[in-house]
Amino acid sequence: MNLRYLLPTIILFLSGLQAQASIDPPGKFSFGVLGGTLGYGGEFGYRNSDNSHWQFRLGYTHIGYKKPFNIEINDDTKAHFKPLVRMNLAQLKADYHPSLRSSFRITGGIAYQIKPSYSVLGNSSTGLIIDDINIKPEDLGQVELRLNWWKVTPHLGIGVGRAVPRKRVGGGFELGCYYLGSPKIDFWTDGLLDATTIPDQIPKIEHNMRNYSFLPYLLVSLRVRLGD
Repeated sequence: MNLRYLLPTIILFLSGLQAQASIDPPGKFSFGVLGGTLGYGGEFGYRNSDNSHWQFRLGYTHIGYKKPFNIEINDDTKAHFKPLVRMNLAQLKADYHPSLRSSFRITGGIAYQIKPSYSVLGNSSTGLIIDDINIKPEDLGQVELRLNWWKVTPHLGIGVGRAVPRKRVGGGFELGCYYLGSPKIDFWTDGLLDATTIPDQIPKIEHNMRNYSFLPYLLVSLRVRLGD
């Protein structure tokens, strides 16, 4: 090709790329995977434009524990406990980036607990044998303790990383705290403990636990921008 035609061709080609980039901006959505103290989950991200300080996320995390364990009270008495801990959080978050040049963000949002469970069921196959006290297993019965926090929980946090990364793939982390409200206690037994003063002590125990209202968390994420 003649050199006098080459330069105009390159200019037209580059102009076309610039025009195409302005017509087709980077994608506004992303999907990411999460992991941390709230368990594991996934998250969708959204941004309105590159020039906006705000980005938004909708996600879900799950963490649970239900492994039974035994406690040996003495050589003759063993207690068996079966916990059921389950936290499923559907989360809506808004991220504010003070500087568009930085991925640092201030995060606020709200979460909804889906079918939460914070309970433990206890019994003993040996009964209770302490010195001259000998209580049969069927007389001792079972005991269940259940904690109940708010299902709708606000949160605040800080982090690094964008809900929709500027590159195809991006990572980040977030440190924050949920406010769960003061816990309420449900206590149930079908044995001798029902005749004790333990059920009457529940309001006092709830009062002593009133400050167990905050849940700190740390999450790391890996995101992929969609729609490019």
